[in-house]
Amino acid sequence: MKRLKYPLSVFVVWHPEFKEGKIIANNIYSILCRDTELPLSRGIGIPVYFRSASSNGTPISIGKERATKNAIVLLIDQNYFIDTNFREYTETLTRLVDNTTRIYPVSLCAQAYSIGKGLNSYQFIRAYQGSLTVKDNFDFSMRKIKTELLHDCARLLMNMQPTWEDKNENRPNSPVKLFLSHAKKDGEEVTKRFKAFIEDHLKLDVFFDTIDIADGYSFEQQIEDNIENSALVVFHSDEYSSREWCRIEVLIAKKNKCSIVVVHDIKKGEKRAFPYLGNVPTIVIQKDETKSFYEIVNLTLYQVLNNLFQKELLESFKEHFEIKGTEIISIATPPELFNYIDILKKKKSTKDKLIVLYPEPPLGTEEVKILNEIDSETKFLTPILLPTLV
Repeated sequence: MKRLKYPLSVFVVWHPEFKEGKIIANNIYSILCRDTELPLSRGIGIPVYFRSASSNGTPISIGKERATKNAIVLLIDQNYFIDTNFREYTETLTRLVDNTTRIYPVSLCAQAYSIGKGLNSYQFIRAYQGSLTVKDNFDFSMRKIKTELLHDCARLLMNMQPTWEDKNENRPNSPVKLFLSHAKKDGEEVTKRFKAFIEDHLKLDVFFDTIDIADGYSFEQQIEDNIENSALVVFHSDEYSSREWCRIEVLIAKKNKCSIVVVHDIKKGEKRAFPYLGNVPTIVIQKDETKSFYEIVNLTLYQVLNNLFQKELLESFKEHFEIKGTEIISIATPPELFNYIDILKKKKSTKDKLIVLYPEPPLGTEEVKILNEIDSETKFLTPILLPTLV
């Protein structure tokens, strides 16, 4: 059987004398793979490998064979910059770059940009604003690294050119498009501020319903034209669920399997909560609005990257585990009753039994029981359970 490859793997390189480097590397692992403090929690599951100094003072080599695509993150602090072994190691890494492998150098000292060694044409992640022993500086660096890596890894999975090849005068549209959904009565002002924040700080395309969607070109058409890389950010205010068009936007996004993030901004309450806002991540706006906006963007980019990675990974599992008389449907999110729209359509067109394959970890038995009350024959499984059926 052909070896299954992950859609993406990430390598993090830092100097062993850079104390904050290991902390940053662990944070990257928690962001892209799984939370180190909550190992059983739901995560993207991207393999993240660490490369610091070995016994001879040079990190071990990087192999590209484990994944279809690879991202190499260089945490360049002053120790890294002055170490001859690390400088030469960096030059060997630049030779690995091709259509499937990219390097993302991170500036963590004032001199980082002048390191050379093949990095002159690369755009650095500008994560340095002073000593990382100062908490505010470290938090700034980590926030910048998280935002840029989530976006750039999504670009890599979508076969988009790296950001350093974008030209300011003729920049291609961002591969990630955010649709901002809100109730005009009590959600418009905060949504406008969020839109302005993105336009001022990030390279993301934002659609703000009636302002940015041209007359005669429907919201549904915009979503369907960008299914693979669009995300709906819902500003969930008191009036949101009572607005018909807001509900329609959510249903269109769910039908097209877009990433959805709900920003809770309820002040008093709702007469009726909209049931289809469930099964998605939520976040609240804190007092520090700028910090909250970064967190909303990062959560949204996380969902986009997660959907891209899970779709490709689950399709690989489908190819490796062909089960006679059974058809596998893959979904990038935990299953819910809404998925029966697609399940029932599929059952009409096939006589095979159905397996709905979704990302780890498995749902609790109480949720599976509800799903099976509608259809006891359809199985809902994660990849770890597939070998038991072969």
